[in-house]
Amino acid sequence: MKLLLLLLMVPFVHAKTLSEKLEDKRYYYSALNEFFIETYNKKVEEKDLERMEHLLYFTGIELLEDYDHELLEKYPSSSTRFILGRRAFQLKNYKTASQYLTKMHPDHRYYPEARLILGQSYAAIGDFKKEFQEYTLCENSAEKYENKIESVKIKRYYRMINELCLVNKARRLYKQSKFKESLAAYDQIPKQSYKWPYILLEKAWVNYMLGDYNRALGLLITYKSPLMDSYFFPEAEYLTALSYYRLCLYEDSLIVINQYYQFYRPRFTALESVLKKNLQSQNYFYNLMFKPGEELKKHEDFVRQIMTRLKKQTRFSLDFNSVFKLNQEMKRIKKNEKPNVQKIFLPHLESVKENMISKINYNAKSDIFNFLESVPFFSSELFKVNLEVISKKKDLIYSNRELVKDRSRGDFSNVKRSKQEQFWLFEGEFWGDELGDYSLGLQSSCKTVRSDKDKKE
Repeated sequence: MKLLLLLLMVPFVHAKTLSEKLEDKRYYYSALNEFFIETYNKKVEEKDLERMEHLLYFTGIELLEDYDHELLEKYPSSSTRFILGRRAFQLKNYKTASQYLTKMHPDHRYYPEARLILGQSYAAIGDFKKEFQEYTLCENSAEKYENKIESVKIKRYYRMINELCLVNKARRLYKQSKFKESLAAYDQIPKQSYKWPYILLEKAWVNYMLGDYNRALGLLITYKSPLMDSYFFPEAEYLTALSYYRLCLYEDSLIVINQYYQFYRPRFTALESVLKKNLQSQNYFYNLMFKPGEELKKHEDFVRQIMTRLKKQTRFSLDFNSVFKLNQEMKRIKKNEKPNVQKIFLPHLESVKENMISKINYNAKSDIFNFLESVPFFSSELFKVNLEVISKKKDLIYSNRELVKDRSRGDFSNVKRSKQEQFWLFEGEFWGDELGDYSLGLQSSCKTVRSDKDKKE
């Protein structure tokens, strides 16, 4: 009897599965794959979903992009719903996207980004009230996560999500012609934000619509700073020429147009040749971004600047971090495991790594392709401005009129600024803390007078 009691007191020892043993060795990617193998043919329970979420915390959820829809449906967790919802959004199935994303738990780490995508979904179907509500949820939840996370990299991710939602709000206000409210939203984005160089152009458009052409031109001049040499947008050149045109500074407008065609167009051609030659490559653009070496040195500065700009985007750094972690796991397996074990796990890890590289490569290629697609449009728009300038100059000649010229090139009185805005003299030097705060002081030349020839007659 005593022996029986003793046996009953021995605790039940759970025999560890292979995925658990792999996790103990910190082989998280291998453990996740083995977990799916172990659970796929059985009923998935809540504890299985919790285990999967635990592993995904270490691997990140981006690798789920490669899994079939049916498999992800079998594991109904916040992570899989996020991937399925984002996938539906990219396919423009906005109703389906909202069905997945609204089921995500508020405490899930991708909840803020889910609200961002929901906001964009509502924008696509024209429900602007819900769009705004989602962006507000996104801002608040992203800020909450940012405050409780210690990792600097992860804090940066939530800050990025917060700012993206704020930018989307500003864009909606712009589309509704609420320009002052839009500008106030843009002004909340700090200069340290990775989005800040991009929103300068958007802020310039808001000022242009408000009729403050001097401020629009000042914002666009920021792109001429050496610190911003990797940021170039054809649209910025177009808006610069257009702003000068609105001030009737026709010669200034023509200078911008001529510089665009003489300096930038050849560089677009060089970039396009890079794209076409390597359009089918699965890793060429990835290598240019993250393993430049001699390959990037073959290209001129303009191509290198584009690649530098892409690398600064948070999504690329997060994806590259996944590749780095995969490499680290492969190195540990090669170092610590026997050849027969290596043959089991390394091929899968190599496949996951190749898929991640292919994804980064595709996104980089898409960004460059989208950039190049904008070139013909804005080249055409600049050509139209050029024709308008020529037409206006002809009209002046035919009517024996000329623009007012008896004034200084600019004056402080022409600068519009709020009480909160500082004032610095720009003397050809770009200071970091002044970037984005510039405004020209040009006076409109649109007033005309009779020409000297006409006066003599």
